[in-house]
Amino acid sequence: MARRRFYVPPESITGPSAVLPEEQAHHLRDVLRLGAGETVEIFDGTGRGWAGEVTFGGFRVLVCGLRPLAAQESGVPVILAAALIKPARFEWMIEKATELGVGEVLPLKTRFGDVRIPGDKIGDRLGRWDRIAREASRQCGRMDAPRIHPPIDFDRLLDSDGVRGRGCVLFHEKAAEVWNPDPALPAAGVLLCVGPEGGWADRETEAARAAGFEVRGLGTRILRAETAAVAALAILQHRISGAGGDVSGPRGPLTSAGKS
Repeated sequence: MARRRFYVPPESITGPSAVLPEEQAHHLRDVLRLGAGETVEIFDGTGRGWAGEVTFGGFRVLVCGLRPLAAQESGVPVILAAALIKPARFEWMIEKATELGVGEVLPLKTRFGDVRIPGDKIGDRLGRWDRIAREASRQCGRMDAPRIHPPIDFDRLLDSDGVRGRGCVLFHEKAAEVWNPDPALPAAGVLLCVGPEGGWADRETEAARAAGFEVRGLGTRILRAETAAVAALAILQHRISGAGGDVSGPRGPLTSAGKS
């Protein structure tokens, strides 16, 4: 049987009990039809998790008698910087990137990207992306959820502190060399850049090279942007797992790069 896991924000966890958010309570009570006393797991999205028993208190659903679960080992921090694409495809990419252990997602505004989010809609979009990431974390067994930054211009990413000390790769369909990551990755982690359906502008590619990025391909086929992101993360996961590690882990200092 699949583990019955629920997301609870940190502020709703007090001492030995937690109050489930409304949508999680609905899923427990009305979809899974769990009863009082049944054991479930909760996680707070920051890397912590607990097991406890279901309790009903009026209209609220609580998990009581919380017992900490073993912390997941920190792995190699991985950031996915991905050009904005059509909403449904970008959301699918967030879901799959979460399953593959990405630590941060940084949406990019690029020269040939044809998707723009109005300023007054960014908050709503970030909220939706966060919910998708949390749900993917719940389903795949993660105790944390990736941090999703507000969209920024690609040029700002190259100028940010977040690229320094990391292994940075820009994926390009015309790259002469296929990406073959070294399992011995920088301690600061990896930053993977995926462009839009229209590809990278020449000046963007050259600017990335000048900033120390490797420019690599993912094989002979032309991939959709969201497929390229998932393929790159899967390759990285495979190489690191073969060396006894994992992806994700501590979040890097990209907060300044991700401000509106």
